[in-house]
Amino acid sequence: MREQFMLVRMLVILLCAALLPGCWNRIELNELAITAATSIDRKGNDWLVSFQVVIPSSISSGIGITGGGAGAPVNVYSTVGKTIREANSRSFFESPRKLYFAHNRVIVVSEETARRGLNPILDVYLRNTDARETVDVLITPGSARKILEQMMQIQKISGNGIREINHLEAEYTSVLPEVKMYQLAMNLASDSASALLPEVFVSGDSESSDLKTFEKTTLPAKIKLGRAALIKKDKMVGWLTRKEALGVAFIRNDIKKSILTIACPNESEKFSTVMIGNSSTELTPSVKEGKMSVKVKIKGKASLTQSDCKEMDFYNPAVIASLEQEVEKEIVGSANAGWRAARKYKTDAVGFADMAHRKYRKQWRVWKQNWDAAFSAIEINVTADITMTNVGLSNKPFNVNNLRNGKE
Repeated sequence: MREQFMLVRMLVILLCAALLPGCWNRIELNELAITAATSIDRKGNDWLVSFQVVIPSSISSGIGITGGGAGAPVNVYSTVGKTIREANSRSFFESPRKLYFAHNRVIVVSEETARRGLNPILDVYLRNTDARETVDVLITPGSARKILEQMMQIQKISGNGIREINHLEAEYTSVLPEVKMYQLAMNLASDSASALLPEVFVSGDSESSDLKTFEKTTLPAKIKLGRAALIKKDKMVGWLTRKEALGVAFIRNDIKKSILTIACPNESEKFSTVMIGNSSTELTPSVKEGKMSVKVKIKGKASLTQSDCKEMDFYNPAVIASLEQEVEKEIVGSANAGWRAARKYKTDAVGFADMAHRKYRKQWRVWKQNWDAAFSAIEINVTADITMTNVGLSNKPFNVNNLRNGKE
C-alpha cells in the first residue's frame, strides 16, 4: 500500500513538472547586440537612427596594445525609416544580432532634429519597454552619428564615456545639467514647458575614428561638452552660453558644486579661484497690477582653491569680506545673464510658471492664456550672500623668492 502511494505521488509530481512552462522566449547572449549609445538625425522627412554596438572580443583583448590583435571596441551603423521604430526594425535586414538597449547610456540628437521636434523621440522611449527612459539626452550641432563614431581617451566605449563626462560636469561644476529622458519629458510636460540639454561636439582638426590614433599620446580630436540647448515645448529654440546656463542653474537651485574665477584688484591678468560647495536659492514672488516680480536670494559657502593676488592678505577679515563681495557680484552677474537669455527666447527655463501656478492659482488662469507675454513682463531682483569658510594655510600666494629671502 505504501509503495502504491509513493508511485502515485511520483506520477503526480512528474505530471505537474510537465505542465510547468519552460524558457520558451529565452535569448542567448551571443544572439544580442549590446547597444551603448544611440543617435538620431533627420534625412529629409525620414529618421536616421544610428547604433553604437559593443564588440565584446575587442573589449576583453584591449585596445592599442601591440600584438594584441584587438579591433575596434564598437561598431556604428545606421538605419533609415519613416518613423524611429521602423528604422529600428530595419536593423534586422543587416545585423546578425538583435539590438539590446538595456545598457544604452546616452542618446545624441542633432540640432536639426531638435529644432524640428522631440515629441516622436519621447513617445518611443516612454511607450516601449525595451527603451531605457534613464538614458542621458544630449544635443550636437552637427551630425549625431559622428559623435558615436568618435573614439575617446581612457574609455574604450565612447557611449559610456560621454555619460561619465556629463555626470562629472553636472556634479562638480553645475554649468550643464545631466538630463535623463524621463526628466526631459517631465520638464516639457510641466507648466514651464522648457528644459536645458547639454551640447556635445567633436573638438579638433580631424576625427578620431581610426584605431591608429591610439598609437599617439594625444588624440587629434576629442568629444567635449559645450553650451546648453534651450528647449521650449518640444522644440529647440537657441543656445545658452556657459555663463548663462550657470546663471539659470543658480536661479533654479540646481547648483551642487561650481568653480568661479575672480580677477585680483589692481592686478591685471591675475586671478583667484573659488569653489562654491554649498548653495541654496530662495525665490520670493509678488504680484502688483497683474504682473509678477521675483526676489532671487542666493546663499552659499565657498572656499579659496587658488590665488595669484600678491596684494591680498587672506588673514585680514576686510580682505575676505571684499573677496566675498566679488564672488557675490559674479554670481549675480551670471544669474542676470541667464535671466536675460531666457526672456530673449521667451522660454521659461527658470521654472517660474510652476511657482506662479502654486502661489497664485486664480491669477494663473489668466497668465497661462499667454504665458510668454506674462513671463517676459516679470522683473527679478537677484542678491547673493556668500560666506568664505576656507582660504587655506597661507595668507599669500606661494612664491619661491619670498621663501628664499625669509631664510636669509
